[in-house]
Amino acid sequence: MKYLSILTSVVLFMVITTGFASAQPFAKLVDIPDEMTKEGHSDYFDAMVTKNSVIPSQEEVGISAYPGAKIIFTQMNNRINENDTWVDLPKRIFMGTPDSVEQVTEFYKKNLTGWKYKKIYGAPTFYKKEGEFKPLEDMITPRIVISPEYKTRKLMPSSKTTIDIYYSRDN
Repeated sequence: MKYLSILTSVVLFMVITTGFASAQPFAKLVDIPDEMTKEGHSDYFDAMVTKNSVIPSQEEVGISAYPGAKIIFTQMNNRINENDTWVDLPKRIFMGTPDSVEQVTEFYKKNLTGWKYKKIYGAPTFYKKEGEFKPLEDMITPRIVISPEYKTRKLMPSSKTTIDIYYSRDN
């Protein structure tokens, strides 16, 4: 019985430590050219926001990243003050991909379960909420907004489509 208890403890320890060690990052951060991280460069601020972004694990986000998309920046501590009360907002991952809006939309249509889909202001949007979703009034609903890149980013010139993911641990 003593050996069984020791064996159970060892197996449990291996499962726990292996699970933590194998946590995969949600996606890769976009490559930042070294010259952009030097003070005085015209894109210094954008480069440092990207460089300092926290990359969550695939498990924490709870959905699949679009294959090959790269993280342009993240926001992990989003809060808003409503009526003198601080409200936690979903965490945010902003990504870019050279693929089309249609390709990204099709990927998420196939790979998201329990999410609703509709175009909101012309942008394909997936959201996780019962009932109607009004994005300008509802800042706490997890969502994914897919849109064409509106400007050439020096951090990711190949980006043609952006993927804006707002998630919470209970996705």
